[in-house]
Amino acid sequence: TQCQTGSIMMGKYATGQALKRAGVVSANDMTVEATNCKLAYLLGRGDLSVKEICHIMSLDLRGEVTSQNKIPSPPFSSAYEEAITKNF
Repeated sequence: TQCQTGSIMMGKYATGQALKRAGVVSANDMTVEATNCKLAYLLGRGDLSVKEICHIMSLDLRGEVTSQNKIPSPPFSSAYEEAITKNF
């Protein structure tokens, strides 16, 4: 993502689904620096398979990533909320 804050929802939209099928691993809400350091650490260990590294990238080891179940759903725009309220 190009956003400075927040997280992505990998696989929610067509582009994310295509990336997931191609083997792209989501960094969730990690910064670029945290992602690089974590990946370098995991690759440098030498005792992990690619599958294990992909799984561990989504886990919080030292506070670098927010657990997916703790990330709130993105808020809807007020115009969207108004439209839904009027229609229901």
